[in-house]
Amino acid sequence: MTLILRQACVTDIPSIYRGEQDYIRCWESDHEDAWRRQLERHLTRWVENFDRLTVAIHEDQFAGYSLWMPEQEYAQLCTINVSPVCRRNGIGRALLNAYATTARHSGFTHLCLSVRPDNPARLMYEQAGFVRVGTDSHGYLRFERRADS
Repeated sequence: MTLILRQACVTDIPSIYRGEQDYIRCWESDHEDAWRRQLERHLTRWVENFDRLTVAIHEDQFAGYSLWMPEQEYAQLCTINVSPVCRRNGIGRALLNAYATTARHSGFTHLCLSVRPDNPARLMYEQAGFVRVGTDSHGYLRFERRADS
């Protein structure tokens, strides 16, 4: 498997947009209209955090991405997505590891993320040492981990 992780560039935005849109349609279809109305906010978040937006290229194809942002003393994973045809190849884990490493090198000692209770990615987070600490205001499970774990 040839996997390259790199910082996103402007030409990746359409693929990231499609990934986010596919996620919304699959997992939160009842929120699709609201998500579209807030598209400018999403684009702004991606661009303002470009240095924290990682892209995965598998066999010369766009395969996924992750984005994290500072949240008080935490490095919060905002999104991680692997294209359906590329899943089950370790790409999600590679993106998760890259997030943890980059956050640690940026001075963060704690990582956090939130995930829907029915999202199978939850198992990947648990296997990577994330521990459930509660539920956020949207009903998502909140997980935390030390960055150096």
